[in-house]
Amino acid sequence: MHRRSRGNRSKARRSMVRALADSITSYDALSLAEAIRTRALSSEQVITAYLDRIESFNGRVNALVTVDQERALRSAREADAELREGRIRGPLHGVPVTIKDALLTAGLRTTAGHPKYAELVPDADAWVVDKLKRAGVIVIGKTNCSTLCSDIQTRNEIFGVTNNPWSVGRTAGGSSGGEAAAVALGMSPLGIGSDTAGSIRIPSSYCGVFGLKTSIGKIPRDGHVPLHDETHARPDSLTVIGPIARSIRDLTLCYEVLTGESTTKGAPPAPPRIFWTQDFTTQVIDDEVTRALDETFSVLTRRGADVRKVAPPFPLEKLFSTYMRLYMFECAPEDISRALLPLFFVSEAIRSPFRGGARGSYERLKGKQSVLKRTMDEFLRACDCWVLPATPSTAFVHQKTGRGIQVTSRGRMKKHSYWEASMGLTYPFNLLGNPSVVIPLARGKEGMPIGVQVVGRLGEDRKLLSVAEHVARMIGADCSDHPARLGSLLERPPRTESTLQVTSIWNG
Repeated sequence: MHRRSRGNRSKARRSMVRALADSITSYDALSLAEAIRTRALSSEQVITAYLDRIESFNGRVNALVTVDQERALRSAREADAELREGRIRGPLHGVPVTIKDALLTAGLRTTAGHPKYAELVPDADAWVVDKLKRAGVIVIGKTNCSTLCSDIQTRNEIFGVTNNPWSVGRTAGGSSGGEAAAVALGMSPLGIGSDTAGSIRIPSSYCGVFGLKTSIGKIPRDGHVPLHDETHARPDSLTVIGPIARSIRDLTLCYEVLTGESTTKGAPPAPPRIFWTQDFTTQVIDDEVTRALDETFSVLTRRGADVRKVAPPFPLEKLFSTYMRLYMFECAPEDISRALLPLFFVSEAIRSPFRGGARGSYERLKGKQSVLKRTMDEFLRACDCWVLPATPSTAFVHQKTGRGIQVTSRGRMKKHSYWEASMGLTYPFNLLGNPSVVIPLARGKEGMPIGVQVVGRLGEDRKLLSVAEHVARMIGADCSDHPARLGSLLERPPRTESTLQVTSIWNG
């Protein structure tokens, strides 16, 4: 009897510890920072909770590929000791973060998912990692990415496939899919990704979290693998660095830390002027995405937002040729030959300028890009933000790269181009340079998340974050609270229902 009682008490203690850990890992980064700063929680408690969460759930999704447990715990104890002495490093003191495995981390393996870098242990941090550490963060691990960040599914020869936490048979998106899956499942409160054609926004939409694609040139990308020479590492690169989080206020905090810019404080802005587009000339949109957008449009209108449906200033799908040509000028040869180029239909008109690396062709492309940017800037002057789908459909089943994706549009199911059906609405803003925030909007078929992207004027990231937070509050989606729900989902047998359900991700 005595042994049984002791066993029951031990089981109860373990349950209590697990409940505490689950509670901690449901906080956003700003809440954790405040709890640590006020010593309501210790950094060591927080780091331990996240490491336990990783141990419990990472095996199902394969989001983290390298976990820095010993150093993370040691850094947490140091952070707690500094607080006891009245010292604080910055606004994220003692808070855990994860970093996409394409950004250099001193003393911690960085592979970019490529066998060439399988054993690379950098001596120095990428610029963004160093900046975050100076603000007090503790890096707990690296997250999976597609090979050389060149696919919109996350998989590579070294670490394999990352699964979507809402349905492990589906993709988490890419190339920052590991980050989005980790944040969604509560294995990290905040992650850093990169985005060349949608690599932050697609995973954020597919996994139901918030993501920020910053304006071109806002955040230095020094230390992003592949390691291009200085000729390729241009400040106006199509590739940008940005955060993935469970709240817009975390995106804002991270943006402030990385740029030194202070976002708008005080009272929320007046009801924003919103341009809204969900119908395109040739870009396919799945019916469940359209339905979720229709419902959200109605909610915003009822709540006093000034929402106006508009056509894009030019057909977004027509920008692909210009985007691809500029991308190839930026690429190291291994990027093209390794993964990306064979997967696109590349016409002779696109290939020919690269025979001999014609400088004139590059200058003409940059000129065309500048004209497009000016046109977009004029279009956005009449609104506070432009809302459009983040992805044409929800996360699809794991499949071979380049194979067509099934999309049901206007009641008819049809296979559409792999790239059109995934990144058709994200790559234009890499070419145009505009900032974009992804907001989780609803859940569709089989409970899969649906997201929208809120686009702002080039360089006005601060204003966009403020407006996006206001929009998110109006639709009741300003902070994610679903890590615990996802944990219980992964602990029970997978769902088999296939009925269409578009419901708020925040209400069930």
